[in-house]
Amino acid sequence: MVDSMFTGGYGQVVAAVVAMRKSAGLTQRELAAALGREQNFVGRIETGQRRVDLVEFLWICRACKADPEAQVLKLVRNLSGIAPLRRRTP
Repeated sequence: MVDSMFTGGYGQVVAAVVAMRKSAGLTQRELAAALGREQNFVGRIETGQRRVDLVEFLWICRACKADPEAQVLKLVRNLSGIAPLRRRTP
C-alpha cells in the first residue's frame, strides 16, 4: 500500500511500475539488477516508501521493455482529473 505521505495519484505510478515489472516477468531482484540497483530500491518504490522521478520511471520502462511514451501517456490520462489546473491571476 502506498504511504499516506504521498499524493493520492502516486498510487497509480506505483501500480504502473508493478504492472510493468510483472508484465515483463521480472522479480523485484531482477528489475533491480537491470537498473544496477539493489532489490530494496524496487521494493521501496513498490511499497510507496520512495518516489520515482520521471527519469527513473523511464529507466524502469526500458528495463521492463515497455514503451516509455505509452506508459507516461497512460499515467497522464489516468491522473488528469486528480490535480486541477491552477490559473495564474494577473
